[in-house]
Amino acid sequence: MSAQERNYGFNTPVGGIVDAEHNSIRACIDGDQIVRSGSPVRLRLLETMQTKSATIPENTLLYGTARIDGQRMGIVVTGIEYGSSIIPVELSAYDLDGMAGLNIPSSLEREAAKNAAANMGSGLGSSVSFTRSAGQQVAMDLVRGVMSGGSQYAATKLREVKIALKANYQLLLISKK
Repeated sequence: MSAQERNYGFNTPVGGIVDAEHNSIRACIDGDQIVRSGSPVRLRLLETMQTKSATIPENTLLYGTARIDGQRMGIVVTGIEYGSSIIPVELSAYDLDGMAGLNIPSSLEREAAKNAAANMGSGLGSSVSFTRSAGQQVAMDLVRGVMSGGSQYAATKLREVKIALKANYQLLLISKK
C-alpha cells in the first residue's frame, strides 16, 4: 500500500504546488435583470470554457433558466449558442458561498407580503347583492364574473416572486457530470 498525496491544490511542505482539477467556470450576470421562476437569465463567461466539442471564449453570452426555491434561486444552463451551433451542456449556478443557487435574502418576506395582497385582491367582487329584476341580476352576475376573473389574474400576478439581479454579480457554473 503506497501513500498518495491528498492535499490537491495546496502548498506542500516539501515544495511545489499540486494543480487541482478545475471544476467550475466563472461567470457573471450580464446587465441588470428582473427575473421570475422559469424566465431566462442572461450570463457572461468570465473565463474560457472547454466543452467536448468546442472552446468557448470568455465574454460569451449564455442563457440559463431561473428556478426560485425559498432563499435560493437556481440557474440551469442546458445549451450554449456558439459558432452558429448549439452546444448541449448541463451547468448549474453556484453562488460564491459555495452553495447551489444564488442567495436571495428576504425573498420569503416579499412572498408573504405578496400573498397577503393577493388574498385581499381575490376577495373582490364576491359580495352578495339583491336586484329588482332578472335583467339587473344577469348584468350583476356578468360584472361579478369579470371582476372575479380579473381579481384571480391580479392575485396570481401579485403572488409571482420577482428577483432583481444586478449586473456583474459573479457566480460559478459547475457541470452536473
